[in-house]
Amino acid sequence: MDETKIKISNCNNIKNGEVSISPGKLNIKYGINGTGKSTLSTALELISQGKSLDILRPFDALEETIPVIEGGEQFSKVSVFNENFVNDVVFKEDEVIENAFEVFIRTQDFDEKQRELNEKLKTLTIDINSEDIVVNLKAKLDQIRGKFEFNKGNKSIKKNTNYKTIIKKENIFNIPKGLEKFTPFFSDNSICINWVDWKTKGKSFSDKEICPYCGENLSANFDQESILFSEAFKKTEVTNLSKILNDFENLNDYVPTEKLDILTSCIKEQKDEKTINAILYSFLTEYFYIEDKLNTITNFNQKIYDPNSPKQLDKILSDMKIEKSVFHYLGSESFFEVVDFINEKINELIQITVDIKIAIGKLQSVLTKTISSSIKDINDFLDSAGISYHLSIELNSSGEARAVLKYITGEEQYNVSQIRKHLSWGEKNAFSLILFMFYSISIGADLIVLDDPISSFDINKKYAIMHRMFSKQTGLYPRSLYNKTVLMLTHDFEPIIDFGIIKKMPSDTIDIKYIKNNKGVLEEKSVDLENDVKSVIEELKTHIEDTDLCMIHRVAFLRKYIEHEGIDEFEEAYDVLSSLIHGRATCKYKDCTLMPEDIVAKGIQDIQKWITDFDYDYLITNIYNEEAIVQLYFNESNNYLKLQLFRALFEICPSKEIKENDALLKFIHESYHIENDYAYYLDMIKFETVPEFIIDTINSYMIKTYNS
Repeated sequence: MDETKIKISNCNNIKNGEVSISPGKLNIKYGINGTGKSTLSTALELISQGKSLDILRPFDALEETIPVIEGGEQFSKVSVFNENFVNDVVFKEDEVIENAFEVFIRTQDFDEKQRELNEKLKTLTIDINSEDIVVNLKAKLDQIRGKFEFNKGNKSIKKNTNYKTIIKKENIFNIPKGLEKFTPFFSDNSICINWVDWKTKGKSFSDKEICPYCGENLSANFDQESILFSEAFKKTEVTNLSKILNDFENLNDYVPTEKLDILTSCIKEQKDEKTINAILYSFLTEYFYIEDKLNTITNFNQKIYDPNSPKQLDKILSDMKIEKSVFHYLGSESFFEVVDFINEKINELIQITVDIKIAIGKLQSVLTKTISSSIKDINDFLDSAGISYHLSIELNSSGEARAVLKYITGEEQYNVSQIRKHLSWGEKNAFSLILFMFYSISIGADLIVLDDPISSFDINKKYAIMHRMFSKQTGLYPRSLYNKTVLMLTHDFEPIIDFGIIKKMPSDTIDIKYIKNNKGVLEEKSVDLENDVKSVIEELKTHIEDTDLCMIHRVAFLRKYIEHEGIDEFEEAYDVLSSLIHGRATCKYKDCTLMPEDIVAKGIQDIQKWITDFDYDYLITNIYNEEAIVQLYFNESNNYLKLQLFRALFEICPSKEIKENDALLKFIHESYHIENDYAYYLDMIKFETVPEFIIDTINSYMIKTYNS
């Protein structure tokens, strides 16, 4: 695939610029601090999230200036390793990373086994709601729902309005003495409720002492009769009682006649409360039992059981069966026909659970192997990086995963809470990078950005991190950034050496470019690993022999070459070059004493082995003077060569202003000498600079292998 061009403008210190990203490769963008690397990574992240780039607007920009990034639209999911990731995603209290299941466990293999299980679970449903015999039963039972309740513990009936209506002694079936003449109205179900309501309301018109309907005089006992009626009968009570009786009688298909008579006798006959309670309690116990069973069966799905315990599936299905011996009131042939139908459906499911348990077993196997693989993978990395902690993944019965940290000391392990307070800065960031790798893969990031990821680590951690992140994995669940689209923005040259020169990755999997910000214009230049990256010695020799270069540069490069090779071997040549560089008319030592003629001759003879036309007198007269160097400086376009010319000028014409700028002066001097970081180091024998964990690993191997 062709590389993607990313155009960026008006973002922080980038006025405009363009960089390229090659898909499926490690794209290394090497540049000094201040180039705009973090600005680029932030812009890519914001645009992938559909967020505004306003926070990147330059401070000196006009109000109408709009930050823009174009060309990365295909990167819909960009994952960026930066301070935000370390602060927001990892090391929250006692968890290593949030959403550990997705990050460490969910793999393609896991998803495939999960889909296989889900397909089988689709068959594990009891579609009873479409069967007429079940639908009819549920419809009749639903009429009773909510009318009666048990108290907490299910040992007694809650005395709600419906219960109180039933146990009331006087009702339309048990008419009080003195009101027997109204029996025809009470016994007529079609008018009973409305008649009670009409008669109760008619009482308000009796103050005329005549019947409000026929106009006849009221009887002498009318008032007493009215009081008795209003105390015995209310429309709501009559209505409730009629509905309850109707609901009971509607169960005639499922309750045998003799049992239905007992149930309705609680309403139609005068019975004491204890008897009514005993009858209703027995009936309601059966009702709530069948209702609960039907609800459980209707709602049955894969969430009801624990996928980590397949043995539970048989028990859950068996527990859903309806026990016929429970029923006495609900006990007709029609009712038991429904029960037998449902139980047979459950038996059919039990027969197919063998396949489902096999699928669950496969899923569990993947789960166990994935967790084990992820733990070993990360802990091997922590060991290789000398970090004295191990990761542990805990999975609860609901399948929720937590990644926790344990401190390792000898054979002991200790749980770590408040992780941020225990990890050192280097440990936290090194660990975060590996977690970021797992995280980016888990979310399916199509562009992974590493913003100066390893510059601050020691060389051992750098190697451990880079090796793990980009190695071609061959394990059970290989996960690395190899062949992913990765943008590494760095001012560290070591990734180029490791991946490009030492070839820890195939050359066709990396793309290396040097980026530079020239007064707001971001530019990139391809790095040819064969020709552009050389050892210092090879590069210096190339420049020394380059006759197209000004003699000042060839002299400077030769002097650095001698420093690398060893000044003692070419001491005379080094002293002659130093005298020339410092603008001395004749060859002198540093203390300004004249160099002996034979020493000068020996020095020039050695110099001419590299620079055949070297002539001290000509150079000091025509080249190493203020006028000539100034002209060369302003004719030069290469910044590095301009710096060398300035250093030569500074030796001839010292500047107080430059001398007072220590940082600039150090940089100028080191352009003429080998850099101090490469020239000096601690005595490796005296200070034993080998990391302790490295020697511990070697000792362990030697003892295990040879000290038997």
